[in-house]
Amino acid sequence: METGQSNINNAASVANYLGLYLGQDQGVRLGDSTVVSTKAHRRMPEKKIKGQVEILINSDAGQTYLNYVDPDQIVHIDVHHMPGNMDVKKVALAIYWAINEYVIEEDPQLQYVDDVRFKAVAAYAEKIHITTNLGQGWLFDVMQNEMEPYIEGEEGQDHVHILARLNRQNYALIYIIASAVEDIIQQSGIQLAEVRNITHGKEKKILDDFGNYIKLPWKKFKGKDAMLMAPDENVNQLVLKLAEKFGGVEDIEEWMQMYSTNIFKRKGADFQKKKWGDIDHYVKQLEELGLMQKTPLGRILTKQGLAVQDYVVKHRIELETEIRRNIRRVPGGRTSRFSKIGQSDQDTTDVQLVNYNRTVNKRDNWTGNMAVAQTVVQAKKSGLLRGDKRLSIKKEDLHFYDKKSYIPIDICLLLDASGSMAGEKRQAASFLAQHLLLTGKERVAVVTFQERSARVVAPFTRSQSVLTKGLQTINPAGMTPLADGIMTALDLIKNSRVRNPLLVLITDGIPNAALWTMDAQADALSAAAYIPDQKIRFICIGVESNASFMEKLAKAGEGALYLVDDLNKENLINLVRYEKKNIVKK
Repeated sequence: METGQSNINNAASVANYLGLYLGQDQGVRLGDSTVVSTKAHRRMPEKKIKGQVEILINSDAGQTYLNYVDPDQIVHIDVHHMPGNMDVKKVALAIYWAINEYVIEEDPQLQYVDDVRFKAVAAYAEKIHITTNLGQGWLFDVMQNEMEPYIEGEEGQDHVHILARLNRQNYALIYIIASAVEDIIQQSGIQLAEVRNITHGKEKKILDDFGNYIKLPWKKFKGKDAMLMAPDENVNQLVLKLAEKFGGVEDIEEWMQMYSTNIFKRKGADFQKKKWGDIDHYVKQLEELGLMQKTPLGRILTKQGLAVQDYVVKHRIELETEIRRNIRRVPGGRTSRFSKIGQSDQDTTDVQLVNYNRTVNKRDNWTGNMAVAQTVVQAKKSGLLRGDKRLSIKKEDLHFYDKKSYIPIDICLLLDASGSMAGEKRQAASFLAQHLLLTGKERVAVVTFQERSARVVAPFTRSQSVLTKGLQTINPAGMTPLADGIMTALDLIKNSRVRNPLLVLITDGIPNAALWTMDAQADALSAAAYIPDQKIRFICIGVESNASFMEKLAKAGEGALYLVDDLNKENLINLVRYEKKNIVKK
């Protein structure tokens, strides 16, 4: 194996190459003996095609070998050799020390800081599973002689089989791992086997589509209760998916607690559906993973399920962090069919942010946020060209830190919390609020209206905890007092120091609770007429069935109306993104 900077350079070059092909679900041959893909692959029978490996493009490696829910989580590396006994511990040690060298080459200072370097190496090493014909296991376990026996018929008979959880930014490690394994195979007196060709085909059995599952971090259940946990990462993935589904860790704790206590004190299915929506799919998943079981008196958590519940309680901070990360990273996409009516149009004021990572040469004036170091360097260069013996700063030498304009937009979400918004719709609106807070620089407020009144769930805030606690108090029920909701939101905006306020109304119904008169719809239109007077940008998001009234409401508030077929989180996020993107300074 190569060492030093040349190895780093080779790894970087290979990483770019791998990123291109693996991203297209293609397999790649490295050198003569190594095959890499994110899919399962197998050596074709010798009697048919010698030295050929088939990439099974419909068999995700993580799902096939590790029972993962999400695809594209695992890189599958096979280093082929002639039949022989390959010590799995030697392979593990070779990979570990190769990663150690790689980390040092990337940051030479780490060779003097053992604890920091170990953490950096461990972050990669704990994501690697190794199989040879003498045993298998996770890298750290194998290094401590805590490996599992090789079972005849499993991967590893004539090659070292490696599964590594690596994202595209870490693909350079694939070269490092493959090189280390090839070296240790040859040092063990075993010849490498040539892979003459790779092909792409399909497994007859098509895997289930798990594409809708959330992508989750690498975590292993450790400690004295580790053996109680279900033996695959699907458990961890499901826990976080439930947390997202329910709205947060506190909700999943509440839900699991109901199934771990006296069943006669358990809140019924109607309550659960009203608060969290349809959860039958997730209950089924819990049962399939052995975390919940049916009894004559109803479903209860198993011993493994109780261990998961304990894990949730002990790792609340980690789970909440990961939930926020996934909420923040919701990708943009096409909104399902929608129509827009009207235009929300109010004057906006921008601000200037200084970018201290970029400088520009400005010759039109002598003012600005001067970059002294860059200015002096440029003046010295110019002076040398002019033949000046002393430092002389001319106007053309001046460099300033770049400034970027942006429009700060404080958003107030006005959410319908009537009975029709229970379950999935409430969760979608709550998800939108959290997403806006986590992805923007501005403050977010939430006002709800239900029964016969409205209330401020969360004032304008940048605090995730304040917003989350407020959202957890939303319990959809009763009527739709839209007029009171609008007036409450306007009072909140008026009494808060906001910048370019945007009022976003989300509702699936028509007002049926009046404020001033006996006509709830007329009151709502009258309340909306106050919006332009406060210079507030206004948009409504509603459903097609209520188009007639919603159009009148948007017109009264001089705002825009978006009509969608479903108030799901993707639609809500994409529509608000679209509106913010089209706000320009006048």
